[in-house]
Amino acid sequence: MGGSLIPITEEVARTCNSHIIYSDLASGVMEETAIRTGQLLTNFSGKLLNRVIHICLDRGLPALSSLVVTASDGTRGSGFNEVLRASDKDIPATDLERERAAAVERLECYKVYCEDLPADAEPRLTRRYEARMNPSKKTAPRPIAVCPGYGLQLPATGICNDCG
Repeated sequence: MGGSLIPITEEVARTCNSHIIYSDLASGVMEETAIRTGQLLTNFSGKLLNRVIHICLDRGLPALSSLVVTASDGTRGSGFNEVLRASDKDIPATDLERERAAAVERLECYKVYCEDLPADAEPRLTRRYEARMNPSKKTAPRPIAVCPGYGLQLPATGICNDCG
């Protein structure tokens, strides 16, 4: 099982700013190995990532598990603390700090595997998490021009047909 985990995550790391969701990782492993489980997918995925963490440490690879995020919000979540703990790094105090730490680790993966990584590449939060943290501001609708005499919406010319 461990043998199929690393190639799947290495393939993800070949594309700058890419990631894979937990269920896709689990499905990929099941497809390649013909392993089936009665466990909840989240429990199975967690066990897979724990293997990835330790395989990467043993082989001197970057933290490929940083590439695996939740489908709902694009985060690595508190499970990422195990990556940091295993690497003797500080555990972030906030969710945002943890996601930034994961972004730093993802960049390290891209540096090793991505052939077309821009020279000025910086750690990036996932698009989904970034969108949640910085929701786009919708512009207010433009007010409707109204005739002061009749209170009716003006045509595109801006001149009331009745007032002339």
